[in-house]
Amino acid sequence: MNMKLKIAVVQFRINQYNPEDNLERMEFFIKKASNKADIIIFPEDFLSGGLNDEKIIELADTKGKYKCIFQKFAKKYNIDIVAGSIIEKNRIGNFNVCYYIDSTGKIKGRYEKINLWLTERKRIIPGNKICVFNTRFGKVGLVICWDLMFPEIFRKIVKKGAKILFCPCLWYKSEDFKPYKKYNIDRERDNVNALCITRAEENNIVYIITNAVGNLMTSGGCLDEAIGHSQITVPILGILQKIGYKTEKMFIQEIDTDILKCAEKAYEIRKDLKNRILY
Repeated sequence: MNMKLKIAVVQFRINQYNPEDNLERMEFFIKKASNKADIIIFPEDFLSGGLNDEKIIELADTKGKYKCIFQKFAKKYNIDIVAGSIIEKNRIGNFNVCYYIDSTGKIKGRYEKINLWLTERKRIIPGNKICVFNTRFGKVGLVICWDLMFPEIFRKIVKKGAKILFCPCLWYKSEDFKPYKKYNIDRERDNVNALCITRAEENNIVYIITNAVGNLMTSGGCLDEAIGHSQITVPILGILQKIGYKTEKMFIQEIDTDILKCAEKAYEIRKDLKNRILY
């Protein structure tokens, strides 16, 4: 199914540990995108920022409160929402969760982050299922942040038929990381830009990633800066639109998924994947 759709990408400056303020600003951006975009996406942990042990106890959602608020916003403003990610707690533990909610308020997808960042592993339980589901725009998949580093999850999602992948991130600059200080303090920025183009090309997908900006306390207890570089990439064309470093901003980009049909004719990636036993 080929079509045109408009996606609003929000590069968000998180007011750390203040979910009520961040919810108000979330609604501001949703209202701004309403009637202009079909889908809007927010960053990982956008309601609270990175959480240490104390803040997880205080701020993790145990009753589905935020999920219900996202559903209310989707219906009120008639827009599909990729609701960044939030920390949800149940009897098993804490999970880093992303919801896709359509414009009627229906939950179409719920994804528990599989590939956790190093400091997350002390507090968060990894998910174990990929997330692919049907929408009015075709099959969609969800990943979160550090998943970007692992091509296997993308292959599995693509084999399930997803054409559009959304990736909320909270990706830091990490200038104090010893290898980066020694060799390349811009390594994380370079990683994100290179991997976004690569994942779109090698999987024949529309890939949407959004990140936060500003200084935040990380889940590891250090002050760091989120690097932004929110972008949409597709095969052949590469980056369609990108927000730079430090700026809180929303852009709306029209996507014509016919580019995927053209890329498949050129590369036959999806055809080859159907016959592979390695994935």
